[in-house]
Amino acid sequence: MSAKQLRVLQVVPSLSRAAGVSRFVYNMERYHDEKRVHYDFMHHAIRDGVYMHEKRYDEELKVRGCSVYPVNYAGDDLRRFMHEVHEVFEKIGSNYDIVHCHMPNSAFCVLREAELVGIEHRVLHSHLNNSSDKFLHRLRNAPLNAIGKHYATDCIACSDDAGRFLFGSRPFTVINNGIPLEQFAYDSESRKLLRSELGIKETDPVVGCVGRLVKQKNFPFAVHVFAKFHEAFPDAKMLILGDGDDREELEGIISSEHLSNVVILAGVREDINKLYSVMDVFFMPSLYEGLPVSAVEAQAAGLPCVYSDNVPRETDITGTGTFLSLDADIDKWTKTLENAFNRGRLTDNPALLEQRGYSAKANAELLMQYYERLMEGK
Repeated sequence: MSAKQLRVLQVVPSLSRAAGVSRFVYNMERYHDEKRVHYDFMHHAIRDGVYMHEKRYDEELKVRGCSVYPVNYAGDDLRRFMHEVHEVFEKIGSNYDIVHCHMPNSAFCVLREAELVGIEHRVLHSHLNNSSDKFLHRLRNAPLNAIGKHYATDCIACSDDAGRFLFGSRPFTVINNGIPLEQFAYDSESRKLLRSELGIKETDPVVGCVGRLVKQKNFPFAVHVFAKFHEAFPDAKMLILGDGDDREELEGIISSEHLSNVVILAGVREDINKLYSVMDVFFMPSLYEGLPVSAVEAQAAGLPCVYSDNVPRETDITGTGTFLSLDADIDKWTKTLENAFNRGRLTDNPALLEQRGYSAKANAELLMQYYERLMEGK
């Protein structure tokens, strides 16, 4: 074990409470040992000094003693982003033993700046099994990812699938997306209270989706499938947790399907752990994923899960999920949701997830040990 406290700068897209990467790094900080490792954070989730996300971890992390360095969003002005990253590293880069970058598309800048200020250990972390849902963006990202990997000294992934996508044959270490399992366990009292708050009857079937409202998550498809499901089960409700740039488009689709009274866009909520108890089925028809935190959370709540086959099979940690091609007809999707609903909830999932290595506390320890091995040259 290292004798001194290690200082690690975590570089993430944002600290939004809606984002899986944010929840992962938040959990790693929450369960770490400050005597061994200190965490600070950089993100690019501001526009001209205004935060892009209302619900975020920034202030909570500052209260916990972390420094947070926001820079302007790279997607608006790449040159400005690069200049601000350069300024941050010039100012505080020498304070850190390790930079841990969770942004492969921006690692070409972040890890290069880390190298320039003499940070020896530069970790690149893969959280996805694709770089974009848009072909032109994938073409743009390919050389950026290649340059970023050049500056990375070490590699981590959330799953084998995500690791192979970004790193190919290069060695990488899998660190699971651990969560505080006990907080997500099914709670009948929360189910009762929150269903009442949301206007959902106890007997209403509820299909749940969780994630940022962006194209990758494929929520318009989820709504179209639910529309067919609702024809067969008129009491059914859909609960969508999250927010994002595509909210207005999704609201239009919900309205066009005449579902405004039964699809609940609840936004980003701090009681997300309890809201899984409201649901009966978890639905994730994503275009691509790595190993989504929300799927781990849903399994901890005992929910039967339905995924598109673009979601890595490793996501089905408890062996109770169903995968289906996005090319399958809508009737097959509807029947799959019905079958999942009929399977019911599995209350022993938290213990199974802990046994299989998805506890936030255990993974925070593994990550600290990983950093310590880097510093010891092992």
